[in-house]
Amino acid sequence: MSTTFEAPRGRIVRVLIAAILTVTCVRVWLGPGDVLPRAAAQIPDSGLQRKKMLDEIQRTNRLLEQIHHTLETQTIKVRVESTDKTKKSAIAPRSPKH
Repeated sequence: MSTTFEAPRGRIVRVLIAAILTVTCVRVWLGPGDVLPRAAAQIPDSGLQRKKMLDEIQRTNRLLEQIHHTLETQTIKVRVESTDKTKKSAIAPRSPKH
């Protein structure tokens, strides 16, 4: 007669769960490893950021001054076209009012 020892299923499941938990705990303890490169923290240079922003604002103001000067001193011809393909009309150019 041959006798075999079979462990109950509950015990096998508990051992597997314990093994998975152990591997998970070890993995968490050791960290993610060098799979992904770590980001190096950089200290932002707020003075440089502010200077760049002010330079852009000044550039925008200069462009707006040029547009304003052009609108004030020159006659501009404007042609308006309808967005409908069936209607095509043009408006005569006008000089700016002062």
